[in-house]
Amino acid sequence: MDKKIYDMANNIVTGFSEEENAEQDIRKLTEAETGKYMHNFRKRKKGGKKSIPGPGKMAVCAAALLLIVGTAAASSEVHAAIERLQWTIGSALGLQKDLEDYKEVVDTTVMDSGYALTLHEVVASEEELWINLSVQKEDGTPLSLDEISPDGIIAINGKRIYAGSGGGIHYLNEEKTAVGMEMHYSSDGVDLTGEKDYQIIFRHLDREGKIKGNWTFSFTADASTLMADTLRIPLEKTFTLPNGIAVTLTEFTSNDLEQRIFYTAEAKEAIDYDLLVKAIDEEGQEYTFYLSQFNGKEKKGYLRAQDTRIPDGIAHVEMTLYTVAMPKENGKMSNDFQPLGDSFMVEVKKPAGI
Repeated sequence: MDKKIYDMANNIVTGFSEEENAEQDIRKLTEAETGKYMHNFRKRKKGGKKSIPGPGKMAVCAAALLLIVGTAAASSEVHAAIERLQWTIGSALGLQKDLEDYKEVVDTTVMDSGYALTLHEVVASEEELWINLSVQKEDGTPLSLDEISPDGIIAINGKRIYAGSGGGIHYLNEEKTAVGMEMHYSSDGVDLTGEKDYQIIFRHLDREGKIKGNWTFSFTADASTLMADTLRIPLEKTFTLPNGIAVTLTEFTSNDLEQRIFYTAEAKEAIDYDLLVKAIDEEGQEYTFYLSQFNGKEKKGYLRAQDTRIPDGIAHVEMTLYTVAMPKENGKMSNDFQPLGDSFMVEVKKPAGI
């Protein structure tokens, strides 16, 4: 697996008590430890850009997303080289909707070590925090995508949390002076409904830790409205993996941010298999749900729709579960998915009045 994507997708933190402060250093897990505790998977490559499955097309044309609204007011020529980017999280995630009712606009820039990091907008969802960030050099010179790989520490109401993360990274302008990232941080087991105080601390902006500094952002967010507007449809379909472990697709959920299929497993060894669900509507249109997260300790996880989502007007879809063994040696993901068990019909149309 690509080292840069692995770092972004498996940034799991552990080894602290509830009383420990978010400023303390984290202990990173090894690849083996990560697989045993929580697994955020699947490297995808689209159009030369690297990404982890998100709610929509995370790798999208930056020119269609950005509006350069001028340069930031500053007293020095160096700071004047920083472009002020108006970039919504809905656009960053390739969504048709702006998420106006669910997002918090932060629009804050922090400068350190010659780099300007801007946190644009955030959305709190079901045990997950979505953010979009941009990075520029203070002198306005071009950046390399291989140069940037932010590593954030997250605290909620002053207490640091486990935070598996994933996301995409790409240029935001033709000059390659601005790099954008869409990232989601898992807060497994932490209820994000109700207004909460968040803090995200970035200690370095690259994988090797050469670009060091302190880029800290504080904001509030509340997942309550998004959760209240989420359609939930029970599935309760059980399948047996080739290693004999049973997995149950428990629920399909849909909201303006994303669509998920939740599942449980009878043992943590379910992590030995990658999962995929294909849904086909009445007109033959196909929608694919990729495995996004599995928590081996809790024996539960979910798949997320990528590229396309089931439209609101669709009444029924036929779902089929596919599986393939996870790589044991070279880390190279296989796309040789095979169907598992029988297909099943799901009514996905929203009831009247919702």
